Amino acid sequence: MKVRLKESTIMSRTLLTALCSALLCASPVWADVYTWTDANGNTVYSDKPNPNAKRIEVSAPNSMEAPKPIPAYESSSSSAGSSSSNSGSAVSGSYRRLEITSPANDTPVRANDGNVTLTVALDPPLRAGHLLRARIDGNLGEQALPGAGQAQANLTVTNLDRGSHQVEAVVTNSEGKEISASTGITLHVQRTSLNQPGRIGGANQAPTAPAAPAAPNVPRPPATGG
Repeated sequence: MKVRLKESTIMSRTLLTALCSALLCASPVWADVYTWTDANGNTVYSDKPNPNAKRIEVSAPNSMEAPKPIPAYESSSSSAGSSSSNSGSAVSGSYRRLEITSPANDTPVRANDGNVTLTVALDPPLRAGHLLRARIDGNLGEQALPGAGQAQANLTVTNLDRGSHQVEAVVTNSEGKEISASTGITLHVQRTSLNQPGRIGGANQAPTAPAAPAAPNVPRPPATGG
């Protein structure tokens, strides 16, 4: 590549640098720049040497490092969605329906022994490896019914004290991790007291035999003289 300029042209240092940069950019690889005056008195710049050429010292062009790409912004909602999906996978196998169908909510239940049987409906049916348990007043009971494909199951809770209790049906895995829980119901347990009013000594005391009737007053016969 050659660039011809007349001798009368006054070139600034900036223009010279621009021309040299153009020569360098046009070359496939880094190349030297040469200059000479041709037969017509024109100044010639080229990347190919000439017998009368003078090599020009050209400083390397300034290089600028490309900025690193900015990572895509992740919104809090997408983060929350990701967390939700992770937590959802952790409890995979949740139940669409888990409901205590009997006894009804907020009803009195007479249970002198404190034992109450809950009827629980499940959809899908209780899976193998899952356990159906009852949570009473926030405490998970020890009794557990293993899953065997039951769409309806009976679960007995024992030794409930007299009074009101919050009851939930809970499905856990074999390690005790909660998978699903029903809406809680309130039960009002009624138990017969051993010390009801009017009883002395409780219900287990033997009844007292009634007192024998008093003998009637019989007049004594008069005394006889001797």
